[in-house]
Amino acid sequence: MIVAIILSALGFFLTAAVTQTKGLRLGGAILVPTIVVYALKDFTTLPVFLVSTAVAYLVLWQAKERTLVYGRDEFIVALAAGALLPVAGYLALRTFVPAIVDTNSVLLLGSILPGLAAYNVSQTKPEYRRQDLLYTAALVLGLILLGGLVISPWTARAIGDLTPLVLFARTADVAVLRGAVVDGYLAPNVEIKTTIVALMTVGMMLSELVRRGFGIRIGIISMALLALFALVSYWLLILFVLSFLVSLVAVWAIHHTTLLYGRVLISLGCGVGSLAALAFAMQLPVVRGMSALFVGVIAGVDAYAVHTTPPRERRIQPFLALGVFVGMLLLVRTVVDPFRRGLIQELTVWHLVGGALVVAVCLLVAYSLRIPEPADEDVFSASVLSGGDG
Repeated sequence: MIVAIILSALGFFLTAAVTQTKGLRLGGAILVPTIVVYALKDFTTLPVFLVSTAVAYLVLWQAKERTLVYGRDEFIVALAAGALLPVAGYLALRTFVPAIVDTNSVLLLGSILPGLAAYNVSQTKPEYRRQDLLYTAALVLGLILLGGLVISPWTARAIGDLTPLVLFARTADVAVLRGAVVDGYLAPNVEIKTTIVALMTVGMMLSELVRRGFGIRIGIISMALLALFALVSYWLLILFVLSFLVSLVAVWAIHHTTLLYGRVLISLGCGVGSLAALAFAMQLPVVRGMSALFVGVIAGVDAYAVHTTPPRERRIQPFLALGVFVGMLLLVRTVVDPFRRGLIQELTVWHLVGGALVVAVCLLVAYSLRIPEPADEDVFSASVLSGGDG
């Protein structure tokens, strides 16, 4: 886990540096470091990602050419198209040849990365697109080569067993290739069923409804993934809270001292969140290194979302996030049996009633604190363009 998170943090910081100095998108703030770690773990990651991204880009291009889709809807179309190929392929392989499927890699690829990359490529001006792709490829390949050099028998002996196994595990292709496999406990994967994929989609839809209804970000898939992690181990939730607080302070401090913002600030927040997750995970009984990495990234993304929310609307944010999280936790629990340290070991009617009550209270509070938007007619009548008194 140490090497994986350090590579990831380095990827985030390099992404921030290139974005700030060159103005490039690099496929999104989280793309480069996440792809690097998964490509080292499973060598099939990169080709599957490239094909999925190409499919998502073509679908998005056709959608823009043939429909009136624009703005935020383009992002949603790209996410859906990017998830289509890896998820469909995973479910087919899981049915016919389950022994060759790596759950974690396909879960990642079937979530947001291909669509995120396709959307960012489409948003890049044509004259800069080639440069953007070259820088992205250079960072990804450079970090993969660096990881291949760092993962060695010597580092395996020195630090391989200090934290949960990720890139030193026998399931990591780079460890097998380099002869750097460390024997140790491997946490079992969550079996990804069609219903779980569908519920992750529901989580994304709920987050998007919150954004459109209240204008507040809670992470496109953050709450759904945290709900799944909560059933795996409650220590991952504790790790998220701690990493989130560190990331929030770091994002605030960086912005107020440097005035950095946007994708640069997201990348820096994710880098800090990843390192915080590593530091805390070494002190907590966390046995899932890849999940800890994801928790750190989610902490950074959510810290940025809180930081960029206006102060008056920020009061609503925790209630909306809690409501979506609790709702997703109950939904996911209906199809996933919790692990030994997971929440809700036995689902009862009291859990359902209590969860529904929490969701209802959160929605009531959010609506009571919501700042209503003025009607279009009122805005126009007050405008100088209307020819009125405005």
